[in-house]
Amino acid sequence: MAAGRFAPSPTGPLHIGSLYTALASFLDAHAEGLAWRLRFDDLDEPRNQPGAEARILRSLETHGLHWDGAVARQSERLDRYQAALETLHRQAKTFYCTCSRKALADSPTYPGHCRERITPISNAAIRVRVDGAALEFTDLVQGRQRTRLDRTVGDFIVKRRDGLFAYQMATAVDDGNSSIIRVLRGRDLLATTPRQLHVMALLGLPAPTYAHIPVLANRAGEKWSKQTGAPPVNDQTPQANIRACLTLLGLPPPDLDLEPMIEWAKSRWHISRIGHQDQAFDPRPG
Repeated sequence: MAAGRFAPSPTGPLHIGSLYTALASFLDAHAEGLAWRLRFDDLDEPRNQPGAEARILRSLETHGLHWDGAVARQSERLDRYQAALETLHRQAKTFYCTCSRKALADSPTYPGHCRERITPISNAAIRVRVDGAALEFTDLVQGRQRTRLDRTVGDFIVKRRDGLFAYQMATAVDDGNSSIIRVLRGRDLLATTPRQLHVMALLGLPAPTYAHIPVLANRAGEKWSKQTGAPPVNDQTPQANIRACLTLLGLPPPDLDLEPMIEWAKSRWHISRIGHQDQAFDPRPG
């Protein structure tokens, strides 16, 4: 069945910003008559937090956000990513890069130092080549997007030096699945989309429709995230949390219990309600 998806990383519990995105993704999928899939982007094992996955699942269920089908995990899909990488190798689209971050610190785009290293070597990242063609797509919230990867990032990493598949590679393979036709996520990830579309195109995968919504920002104007000190969402107040998120999404609800509130929002959701600017939100006192 065609689907939308929500793909948290198990690096900590849900906070209000991730709940806001999950709710938007859930409502958008249901409004379009799609299934809502849940996938854990758990490839970066050193950053995964013990117990975080179970806590995220519990928070979603407590807030009435029930996913369809089995939970997917990127850590269980390594064979897919390896097969995709081998396809890129056969196309002569990859090379081995030994450049350190320090060596590239002053380069706004990858300068191509290792482009001729096509023979496998140890202790190297694998990059995919980009060309000079303009890449275009229409985002349902942010509008028409046009970029040239050779001018913005250059050849980018698809498998890290430590052997882990890079986010761009794994996400391109997963979101290029024919069942995932709609991806709603935060505006902070808009810049990553052209890289994923580039990989999808090289692999002959269908691209989903994208909607990059504004993110929640704290008093300092920073995105709510674990890195900026966002506290875990309070699972004891799901009704208040969903009410706050719906209001931020342009759907201030009537006085309803949790499940009726979500059903009310499903019937009224439309992506056109979403604005372009990040939303200021800080529940902390002071």
